[in-house]
Amino acid sequence: MDIISLIVGFSIGVIVVGLTIEIGMKKTSPTSPASKHTKSWNISEISNPRIMAEYLSNVDLPNDSKILVNQYKNKEMLAGLDVKEHKGIKGNYIVGDDRALILAGPIEKDEVGFWTVEKEIVEKLNQDFNEMWAEGSKMQQDENKG
Repeated sequence: MDIISLIVGFSIGVIVVGLTIEIGMKKTSPTSPASKHTKSWNISEISNPRIMAEYLSNVDLPNDSKILVNQYKNKEMLAGLDVKEHKGIKGNYIVGDDRALILAGPIEKDEVGFWTVEKEIVEKLNQDFNEMWAEGSKMQQDENKG
């Protein structure tokens, strides 16, 4: 009887240890990626948008956005908005309080880019925007760019 109990106890122990190792090796909480590729985006998805545009094409711009631009296609789309010009802009992104959309080309409909919610990147883009905003000059309404 003692040998049978020993074999049964040993077998149960091996099974329990095997299950414990298997469960311990599995990921229990998958984390969402901090960034993702996109070709379909909308500025309205960003709260408190701040737009940094090396080149700004025809897009719908929210009234509450701040826009910092080097070149633009259509000056009329900027009328009545909070816009400054800056010649040192190299890149195109839209940053909000908790996320950013970084674009591969000019800010225009269906331009390829990627969303990120990575805190350090969003903070750095906001810092860069604020520094360049302080250096920028108010857009002259009678001037034409393009």
